[in-house]
Amino acid sequence: MPPIDVHLKNSEKRTGKEYGELHHWIDDDKAKALEIHDLAKIHENIAYVRERWGEEAVNEFVLHVKEDLEHRLKENLQYFGLFK
Repeated sequence: MPPIDVHLKNSEKRTGKEYGELHHWIDDDKAKALEIHDLAKIHENIAYVRERWGEEAVNEFVLHVKEDLEHRLKENLQYFGLFK
């Protein structure tokens, strides 16, 4: 997954805010991060993010997860020699 500073920069570029607390909540606790990134639980996590950080943060949460999934896909494709 991209380093946290990449997520912070992307959020700041999109919104003018880093959403540091949100991004740290998503990634810092490795055991919990799996649950937070779980697409089957995305609606629960969106509700939590909306309540805690507001509507704009929901978009940043979804984009964070998307960026992580894209990064993981790229790594997997590179492993199999299908992406450089």
